Amino acid sequence: MTTAEPKAIYDPDLALARAGGRADVRDRMLIGLLDLLDDPARGGRLLDVTRYGLETTACLEAVHGAIGVARQVATPRLEARLRALKAALDAGDLAEAERVGRLLPAAIDAVCAALGGAD
Repeated sequence: MTTAEPKAIYDPDLALARAGGRADVRDRMLIGLLDLLDDPARGGRLLDVTRYGLETTACLEAVHGAIGVARQVATPRLEARLRALKAALDAGDLAEAERVGRLLPAAIDAVCAALGGAD
């Protein structure tokens, strides 16, 4: 793994800067993102690709919020996946949305793994 790769997953320095230099705020925001993506009634619906066609509006709301938090906490790879999902949902391309949605768990796992190595 090169030095640039971990920051493509999670950049704690950028996240700290975006949190106004407050580690507690950065950490709360990151935990909030992971909680959001785990909550079945909110962001967690994004992990269930079968809901995209049934709850499109709710999924769009969830992905919109998750994109903002992912950007704030400097998780660029996860943010990119979420943006791709939003674009597919906006376009009504459920097949592409489902394809992208199936990539979300690996992106979330990568963030969690990067957190294990973050200082």
